[in-house]
Amino acid sequence: MTKRLSCFCCLCCILAHSRIRWLVKFNAQTVDTMKTKTILITGGEGGVGAATARALAAQGHKVLFTCREPEDGIQLCSDISTAFPRASIKNLTLDLASFSSIRLFADKLQREYDQIDVLINNASIAPLTKQKTRDGFEAQFGTNYLGHFLLTQLLLDILNEAGRARIVHTSSMMHWLGNVDFGSFHGEKFYDPIRAYAQSKLANLLFSNELSRRLKRTKITTNAFHPAGTPQEIYFNLPRAAYLTVKPFLAAPEEGARTAVLLATAPHLSDSTGKYFSKGEPALASPRARNEDLALKLYEMSAGLCQVEAL
Repeated sequence: MTKRLSCFCCLCCILAHSRIRWLVKFNAQTVDTMKTKTILITGGEGGVGAATARALAAQGHKVLFTCREPEDGIQLCSDISTAFPRASIKNLTLDLASFSSIRLFADKLQREYDQIDVLINNASIAPLTKQKTRDGFEAQFGTNYLGHFLLTQLLLDILNEAGRARIVHTSSMMHWLGNVDFGSFHGEKFYDPIRAYAQSKLANLLFSNELSRRLKRTKITTNAFHPAGTPQEIYFNLPRAAYLTVKPFLAAPEEGARTAVLLATAPHLSDSTGKYFSKGEPALASPRARNEDLALKLYEMSAGLCQVEAL
């Protein structure tokens, strides 16, 4: 545990050194505000998800964001509508810890919308104690990764209808500490919240990479990004000494949302796919994240676990 925390603190320090340069560069970037997009964001009730929803709604895009409970998104809708009276913002109910909820959500979405231009797989949890999803999976793996895997697979048709669609996965620099333990998916082993979080974020990145290879004959792109060390539940669950060490290097959710907005809208990234971004530009992913055999094995196993047909 001590070794992993030390590595984690070093990663936070490296991230902080380049923050000012990134902010200046972001302000010079051009986002595509001419074409209105329909954008779906999971986990929009707070943090990076809420900041991303606010930024995209301000640009004039049609924003749909999901929350586990209907009442969780009421305040965000009100705040955005007040700040931007002409904004199109809607709160939808989705529990990524339940396959039945995901299937019902995807079915309803496809009945109500002709196309989705951008899917941002953002929602994540990081419980301190072991929990399981309704389908019996370790909660972080099941919610952060497997729930998004199933949702994405179910929405590929409606994304394809957009002509040129984008899928954006919120990963983390924590993926560098991750390993895919195929014997841990149902929570059979000792639970370490940091290890579980790192595994789920590595899985997100592997999924994005494998999906990019399987979608190469379509006009759907898929990329993953690190949200700039924004405060998340995993950080709050660190031992107090570790949290106080990394706290000065954590960024506001608005800073973390900038890369998500770029990947969702920037014209110069319209053809970018299968890449990992940090601070608005391609970044180095871990060797495990670049392992194509591992990505293939995880994808095929995930399709079986979710009972969906592989591409």
